[in-house]
Amino acid sequence: MSNYAADESRLQALATGSDAAWRALYDDLRSPFRLFFLKHTSWEPEQVNALYQDAMVVLHRKVTNGDLAAPLRSSLRTYLFGVGKMIYRKQGGTATKWEEEIPEVAIPPAVEDRIAQREQAAWIRNLLNRMDERCRDILRKVYLHGYSMEAIAEELSLSGAGAARKRKFDCLQRMRKLISTEEH
Repeated sequence: MSNYAADESRLQALATGSDAAWRALYDDLRSPFRLFFLKHTSWEPEQVNALYQDAMVVLHRKVTNGDLAAPLRSSLRTYLFGVGKMIYRKQGGTATKWEEEIPEVAIPPAVEDRIAQREQAAWIRNLLNRMDERCRDILRKVYLHGYSMEAIAEELSLSGAGAARKRKFDCLQRMRKLISTEEH
């Protein structure tokens, strides 16, 4: 009898391609994976999220190709963390002394989504703060306060909604340049 009977039955459901089974596995392992890699690496949350996606893709391939099948020699959680460690190293992650303890604490997906939203909001605030006051004002009015182009044109004494759209477009272009310089 296997030590991983529950994981092996879960593996059977995953092998059928069940979206519900994959979604449940994804949600169950996301928080512990993130906690582990945020604690043991110097990577940013976005990098850890990307690492999790990559590790899940590898796990999905292994399961659907039949490369990962019963009897298991470890839990699916341990296997996924091992895949994450290998990808981390291949992507140039610095050598670290891994704790063998894998956290059991799971954060509900809704809470993780709120955390991700806060991280994105902070990033957008940072980008806005790096822009000139005029662009900051236009983008806030459009995206945060829901102003129409006509209202912006009137408030900024522009010739019309078309002029307001052009200003908004120019400001978004500046923001895109900030984003692209930040990514490189």
